Amino acid sequence: MKKHEFNTSKNKVTGLENTYTFLNTESSIFEVEENTTLTLIDIITKDIDVERKLVVNKNATLNYIKIGKSANKSNISYVNDIKNDGTLNISLYEFGASFNTMKTELKNENTSLNINGLIDLKDDSQVEYDIQTNHQAKSFSDIAFKNLLTDKSSAKLKMFSIVEENAAFSKAFQNSKTILLSDDSFVTVTPHLEISIDELEASHGATCGDLDKDSIYYLKSRGIKEVDAKVMLLDAIKNEVYASLNNKDLSEYIKGLL
Repeated sequence: MKKHEFNTSKNKVTGLENTYTFLNTESSIFEVEENTTLTLIDIITKDIDVERKLVVNKNATLNYIKIGKSANKSNISYVNDIKNDGTLNISLYEFGASFNTMKTELKNENTSLNINGLIDLKDDSQVEYDIQTNHQAKSFSDIAFKNLLTDKSSAKLKMFSIVEENAAFSKAFQNSKTILLSDDSFVTVTPHLEISIDELEASHGATCGDLDKDSIYYLKSRGIKEVDAKVMLLDAIKNEVYASLNNKDLSEYIKGLL
């Protein structure tokens, strides 16, 4: 398994749930103390233009969960700071319209960045992510998106990871999987790795297509209607992202907020 799993025994929902409604450029800083674990739930229900700074101190874990539901378009700029042996787990659930940039400099030893995104859009919603990751010391990053697009919705993903000479034995992964559920939906994905060393593990990829016809046929052969079979397959894709939280109780809690 490529991902670094965080200690679920420490990962408890602390009741910290933030709904941001302001429309200014006020900066919001969230920080987790050394040797602790914190879960943040960031629910975006209105259009905002804001910066989020996520700070993870030494040997700490920050689980940041964003639920995007803005009707028009929110603009969020993320700047991440991870200290030695820190882990930042980011879960992104996009159902509205948003433009997002995210910059992470992995300049400390044994730092980990995990990003799992679900972009589930309909009507004419648009979501964009520009994610830049710079490995400057031995570190780990895994960026993965699953995109479900219908009607005239669209997604644009840019994943740009740099691994510098001082970051020997780092690991850098990028992946995007898209299911287009209508003729008018579309996606643009740009995975990019810039590597200056040989001693590392790295990969990137992007796929785009329809729901698996063989799976639909199999379910229909078991007496399940085609429309229900498609719902089951889509739910299975979504559940893969929910499962990345590595905490069943938290997964069920998040599902209840969607």
